Amino acid sequence: MLTAAEGLAGQSVTLAVAQQQARAALDDWRGRGPIVVFGAGAHTYKILPVLEKYAGKIAGVADDSPQCWGRAVGRWTVGLPAELIDDTVAGILVSSDVQQATLEARLRADFGRRCAILTLYRPTSDGDGGPTLPFTGERQTGRTLAEIELGHRARYYWALKQIDQGANVLDAACGNGYGTYILAEGGLRVLGIDVSEEAVAFARHHYAHAGATFAVGAVDDGVSLRQLATDFATFDAVVSLETLEHVDDPEAFLRSAHELLRPGGALFCSTPNAEAMELADAPYHRQHFTVDATLELLQTAGFPPLAWFGQEGLQILKGRCTPNQRYRLFHAIKGECLRYAL
Repeated sequence: MLTAAEGLAGQSVTLAVAQQQARAALDDWRGRGPIVVFGAGAHTYKILPVLEKYAGKIAGVADDSPQCWGRAVGRWTVGLPAELIDDTVAGILVSSDVQQATLEARLRADFGRRCAILTLYRPTSDGDGGPTLPFTGERQTGRTLAEIELGHRARYYWALKQIDQGANVLDAACGNGYGTYILAEGGLRVLGIDVSEEAVAFARHHYAHAGATFAVGAVDDGVSLRQLATDFATFDAVVSLETLEHVDDPEAFLRSAHELLRPGGALFCSTPNAEAMELADAPYHRQHFTVDATLELLQTAGFPPLAWFGQEGLQILKGRCTPNQRYRLFHAIKGECLRYAL
């Protein structure tokens, strides 16, 4: 059996590390024949180019979820890949982030005599006994900034450079806390709020900072937000990146943010570009927005937008649209009669 660098299954890593593990798993595989990938998910979808490069032909993808990203390679199925295994298939790559050992044993019993079983392991713990977050393909789960995807970090640094030192900032829907840490490290006093108790516990352990406070709460619940923010009175800025697409009532969330901001306070938000990312490909999203729809939403909630930006990789460009830009970023101010700088 060809095996990647072993660790405990169950925790995601950065895209770069995932690609390294894929190369390790398949480095000796070149020319041995087509493979079937089991346990596809969003993670494996991201590293398909590496798999194709090192494995050659991918005969199909199987997953135990109906949200199977394997459709991107043509042949796919739900569940164990029995119907994809024929005489042309030389190997099965197990790329599941949960119960990998059980799946590997099951596949070995069913198909081990017919083809090789390859495994893609991922580490789950940093060894300090701290909490971990399960990989869902949606949120970041890295325990250090180095393990956070660069594009995600870039959005927080974009907001940070536009906020005055010492400002009180709300990081609404802070996830695992890496962005709250970036803002606090940049000299801001930050309250990070997220609806997930496990995400907040993770943030408190891995992204603790003297300038950061973390709390559990729903960002679209105005009463809850006001109660959690009592130590801050008002905020100079609200940062909320990749949030609007997740909440049931984005206007209610924006109005709550508006109430918490001082007059002239700034809102920095981002959301996927509806013209570049299909909602069907994002099972955790409730809606996607065009630029015009987002600008209208901000205006309705009391935020005349100052500017919008398009992000492509690490580049954040003011007022620029290209088909490949998957994210839009918006800078708005709480106030009246502000000009558009679009």
